[in-house]
Amino acid sequence: MSKAIGPMPHIGVKPLRLALCLVEEEQSLAPKLRAALRTIAFDSNQVPDWPWLVAEVKAGASLSLVLPSKQRLLLLSAVDAAQARLHPQALLQALSHGAHKPQQLLKQAWQQAKRPEVEERDTLFLEQPLELELLCLQLEAFAKRRLAQKMAGLPFQGKSLALVFSSPAMALILSQGTALSGSCDKTALSGSCDKTALSGSYNKTALSGSCDKTALSSSGVSGLAFGKESTSGLCPQGAPWLLPLTLIASSKTLLSEAQTALQQAQSRLSQSMSADALARWLTDELKTLEQSFSGLAPEGGEYYSLALIGKDAAELIAESELLLGQLQKITSLTELPVLELITPNGSVFCAKPLGPARLCFVYPGVGTAYHGMLGALKQAFPKSYADFEAAATAENVALSTLLPTALSDKEEATPSPAPTMTLAEQAVAGVGASVLLTQILRREFKISPTFAIGYSMGEAAMFAANGVWDKPFALVKPTLESRIFSEQISGTLTAVRQEWQLDARDAICWNSFLLRIDTGSITPLLQNPAYSRVYLAIRQGPSCVLAGDEAQCRALIKALGKRGVAANRVTAMHTPAALRVKPELTAFYNRPLSGELEQPQPIYISAGSEQPLKPARLERKQIAETIATCFSQPLNVESLLQRARKHGAQLFLEVGADSQTSSIIQAMAGKQLSSDIKAFGCDRKHSGAADNKALLKALARLISHRVPLATAALYPQLARPDNLVT
Repeated sequence: MSKAIGPMPHIGVKPLRLALCLVEEEQSLAPKLRAALRTIAFDSNQVPDWPWLVAEVKAGASLSLVLPSKQRLLLLSAVDAAQARLHPQALLQALSHGAHKPQQLLKQAWQQAKRPEVEERDTLFLEQPLELELLCLQLEAFAKRRLAQKMAGLPFQGKSLALVFSSPAMALILSQGTALSGSCDKTALSGSCDKTALSGSYNKTALSGSCDKTALSSSGVSGLAFGKESTSGLCPQGAPWLLPLTLIASSKTLLSEAQTALQQAQSRLSQSMSADALARWLTDELKTLEQSFSGLAPEGGEYYSLALIGKDAAELIAESELLLGQLQKITSLTELPVLELITPNGSVFCAKPLGPARLCFVYPGVGTAYHGMLGALKQAFPKSYADFEAAATAENVALSTLLPTALSDKEEATPSPAPTMTLAEQAVAGVGASVLLTQILRREFKISPTFAIGYSMGEAAMFAANGVWDKPFALVKPTLESRIFSEQISGTLTAVRQEWQLDARDAICWNSFLLRIDTGSITPLLQNPAYSRVYLAIRQGPSCVLAGDEAQCRALIKALGKRGVAANRVTAMHTPAALRVKPELTAFYNRPLSGELEQPQPIYISAGSEQPLKPARLERKQIAETIATCFSQPLNVESLLQRARKHGAQLFLEVGADSQTSSIIQAMAGKQLSSDIKAFGCDRKHSGAADNKALLKALARLISHRVPLATAALYPQLARPDNLVT
């Protein structure tokens, strides 16, 4: 039942971390959670006592808030939600209430949520009380990633939404949950706008009107259907599709030109267009984009690109509304040079494109491979996939070795972890993913990186993926059979046994841990004999990786007052034990080079060499020594990236499974590294793996940064005589 709100102090300084989950019926919940739920019924116009409800959950309760419509909102701790395998629409991070002014309550809420002040402008100010039905509408829209105001947040952080109410005065901070609906639902969009009376520059009428029945039915397609179903291409029928918008502007006119382009796109998308008309429009936009890559803009102007991603016309309209809403908040042209707007769906606009000269391919290390990875690429890029499989077959390598649990046409890819893979198997699978993605980017999309770097074992992947070695898959069997990776620096760890001077009877319990801490706090403790078997293996800005004896690692982490995330992976790379096998590593990677290098070749920047490896002077011995040096010494990711930035790299595209390395790089940008660095990946294990959405989002960012690429692989349905960039 509802209670009257009484005076109550501001709740704590720590984020709340409470899950908000919309469920249809409690019978679908886990029995343990169902038994623990306390049900509270509400009338449609009844205002819950939110501070009291939050206090109850903080005290250990799990609540089911029920409306007369039988809609249920679960309010429980995020830990309990995760254990029950629930996917919250949002997490309640902060709640501030009392007699203060709304702006002051909002500031308190942002502070409690531990969010930066730059997010404070992304707020909904609402006049009416916070009814349960109203919050449910907001949660539905937030989960659909369709609110213009919910774009707040730093890169690679969950997005936030602030809700501020005046009667009674209250401010809530919601952060992005794991529930995600890809559809553009008219009720969630127009309903949330009609109900909440959005303030500021956001146009309620435009959004609700754009998603009316006419707009939803006008395209007549989901994605692009051109008379017949296509089974290939990155954007086939029913999948998300990418709409590029090219504009010509000067620094003074860029803001208005971008807004005009978005408004015109909305107008065309909301018209009654046939599939053929949509196809013709898209063909024109693709042609304009490609011509702009090879031509010069009229005097006094420059080319810029917007990229919208959506699976139908209605979703593209909503995406353009998001970008337009953000552009309308910009009041000063001085904000434009560093501006890059990205929606959660992947639509993007960059006001200061970095261009192809700044592009660097990033190759991840071991541990990123997962079962079912890149399975959707087979249908999207059949030729590249077939070439990849043929090259593996020629070396008698099973496709499932390179892409774990590669599936047949009738099976569905379900991403899952691969805990049973050995270090060698993980290394091979990681290289397999990097080779396939590099071939697709270079051959299908004609993207040529200026630089390439590797994270740990990614150094081997970058040479294999870019065709430096002759028959790169010839390395697979030697890697799987080599004592280096199965015994010396993994498996039984004979190199560690030698380093620690142990005999065959002594057990080794090895592990590595990820810590969020500056390495300066760790270095002095490593001199303590109590931690003589702990090594600082990897430095990566705000975090690091410790490796060694598990008991000593845990003791050191406890002494630091930190929590370490155990990798549960047996590898002694980047420790003194690896230095013992450096000669073997050098001999192992001393491989014949390709007779005809794929052109153009990038400049290779290695953690194992102070000087970059220029493509005109690549030597097999030099490459082998560089990789061996990288593997056998502590890895300083910050130093590697600083050297890459010094040579001109700013746009870092991770080419491999998942996006762990690009997340690390972006987390370092602006702190340990330059703030003008952009890093992103083209695969996500739990987001967009089934429909290549992550790859599509990466291509959208490249387009916005004015990196030339061919568009034929996006839409093979659009038969054009010449649609490749030269």
